[in-house]
Amino acid sequence: MIVKAYKYKKSEGARRLSGYLAQDAYRATEPGESRNLYVANALDGMRVMQCLQRASRARIAFWHIIISPTTQLDKKDLNRILNLIITELNAADHPLMVWSHEKLRARRGGGPTHFHCVLGHVSPITKLALDMRNHARRLHKVAAVAAFDLEGQTSISPYHDSIVTHLIKEDRPDVARWLTDLKKVWPSQQSRMTDAMRRSAAAEGLDLASFCARLERLWNSGASEQSFARFLSNAGVMIRQGDRSEDSILLFRRDRLIGVLHRILQQPRTLVYQEASARFSALFGKTIDADGIPEASLTSNIEKLRQDKTDDLEVLLKRLRIKTLKLTYLPAGVRVGSTDAGNRIAERLRRLSRGEAILDRALELLWSDDAWVSTPIDKLIIHAGRSLKLGKAILLARPPTREHRALSQQPVEESSPALSDEALSYQPSGVKL
Repeated sequence: MIVKAYKYKKSEGARRLSGYLAQDAYRATEPGESRNLYVANALDGMRVMQCLQRASRARIAFWHIIISPTTQLDKKDLNRILNLIITELNAADHPLMVWSHEKLRARRGGGPTHFHCVLGHVSPITKLALDMRNHARRLHKVAAVAAFDLEGQTSISPYHDSIVTHLIKEDRPDVARWLTDLKKVWPSQQSRMTDAMRRSAAAEGLDLASFCARLERLWNSGASEQSFARFLSNAGVMIRQGDRSEDSILLFRRDRLIGVLHRILQQPRTLVYQEASARFSALFGKTIDADGIPEASLTSNIEKLRQDKTDDLEVLLKRLRIKTLKLTYLPAGVRVGSTDAGNRIAERLRRLSRGEAILDRALELLWSDDAWVSTPIDKLIIHAGRSLKLGKAILLARPPTREHRALSQQPVEESSPALSDEALSYQPSGVKL
């Protein structure tokens, strides 16, 4: 999960942000939420915040806070994250507006929905401004706590040491221990782009950060060769094989090197080359004409079905990860009283680990062979368990997924009726959680 904030001072910034949120490229998935504010639209809300700024002579009108979760979040989870942010910034009486938007997925599976929050800098009640000192580190800490409680996975922050220290002081040693253990095994990675690449892109008038983000989303969303061709053509970019390392894929704009594919994707060079050769080898070393490329959707029907099934699997996987973290890093003051209790916890952790391994394997199968896309999710999980030779395969009891909602409208002879309550959680029945 990523949480970051940008400050806005003038009316021009408000109009620019309002226009950005209204772009056709974004589609609101839920009605916008607001707190301590009663206005008809986003621009009016920002104007109210600017009036509060002028009345108090503050330099900042509002903050634009972006929440980018790794997995799909429901409304309850979003409210929990918002409350964590409000508590951290001591902004309970400040005006707030929230939007949820969909974009291309940042990775296989995961959540395409991200959230934009506009938080007023000055309170209409106390007339005091927010204390935003060290706001980046504080928001990274909020993201770490939310990842522990809601997602079960995170990345290492550049403010790691400071975050761990403050978590211990704030009675969250469980999250601090998790981050400390994660730091020990976190691989060191090269920067996505060098200073020379940034200068080359700037000289060519290319927004390199935006280009890299869009390229990564295309790669991880299973985009077709036509989609890659159109994207590269619109950006004026050509891909070539490396001269010294033939398994390197270089990105050029005219004669300037602007990036290396495996560094942008933060993945092993050889694996990236093999997948790129299979997916769009015909684009190597060619200048692409956008007008000659047929229109194609970003993902085909089979890719959409694959993403839908991945979402269903990751709901399970996320819950198993969270349960594992809760048992591994017990809260402060909680102790295992007896040997039997310790053995029971160890057995639960073993079963949870087994369940995670099976679901990870199911995701690998789903993305490695199109034949698994049309396979019922139960059979996919059973095969994944058998392929890992972990004993009895896991059976899945779940709420009606997309395919079950369609099938439930048809008569069936030897299957259980689809569950009607979508709020019911579903678990591997072979694992006692």
